[in-house]
Formats: sequence, structure tokens, C-alpha cells
Amino acid sequence: MTVAPVGPRKRENAVSTLCRLVRLSRSWFHGHGAGEAARESREAGRAARDKALLERISHFFKASKGRYGSKRIHRDLCADGESVSERRVARIMQENRISARPCEPRKPFTTKSNHQLTPSSNLLQRAFHCTTPNTVWLAHISYVDTGEGWLCLAAIKE
Repeated sequence: MTVAPVGPRKRENAVSTLCRLVRLSRSWFHGHGAGEAARESREAGRAARDKALLERISHFFKASKGRYGSKRIHRDLCADGESVSERRVARIMQENRISARPCEPRKPFTTKSNHQLTPSSNLLQRAFHCTTPNTVWLAHISYVDTGEGWLCLAAIKE
């Protein structure tokens, strides 16, 4: 490697001169020896911090019943006093395969089947034809799923 001629001669000449002769940057030379150890130390610290964050992320994820994604988990962590970026939360969740399950769309219910009331009596007995107007009314309510949400469709016939 090119750092060998610079190291032993740095007492005799300036490091900047030696680095210029071998076409080496001074910042690379000064960071070369400690760079690998510092990098390993940073990675070990990051791994320990990620492990601690994973426990808190799992806690908030379970508290949300598996519905929160990285944005909401990040918001909860910040509200709890944790200083962490949203991208880091997303990375930790992705590495540990923690993902929110999509909520199924809720279909509106039109009847309450578990009630104590007695149903209305059937006055027509399925005889829908009548001779005078405004005597028998028929109505039906239905829900239609659209791209914007559920719409109520009501029809009335006199």
C-alpha cells in the first residue's frame, strides 16, 4: 500500500509534502490507522442502539395491534422523548420484518340482529298491488362501495 513510504519518513519531512509525492490525501493518511477501529466502534454502537430501538418499536407496534407503520411508530417514539429519524425506524422495521397489516375496508351494517325488539308485523302479506294511490309504500336501502367510500342508495315506491 502507498502509506508505507510516508509513515516512517513523517519525522523527517512534512506529512503534506510526503502525501503530495505519493499522491495521497492528508485526510486519508491521518484517518487510515484509526479509521478501521473507529468504523468498527461506530458499527458496534449503532448495532447496540438499533437493538434498544427494536425493543421500543416492537412495544409500540404491539400496542397498536399491528396497525402502525414507520411514520406513526416514529411519531410515538418522538412523543415518548426518543430522538431518532423516521428513516432509521423504517430501516429497523424492514430488517426485522415488522410491517403493518392493511386494514380491511369496513362495510356498513344496515340491520341490528342482536336486539330485544320484536319485528314489525307484515301487513301486506306480499300483496304489493293496490287500487288506490298512496296506500302502500315500499322502500329499500342499500349501500354501494365506490372509490370515494360507501354511498347510501334509497328507493321508495308508492
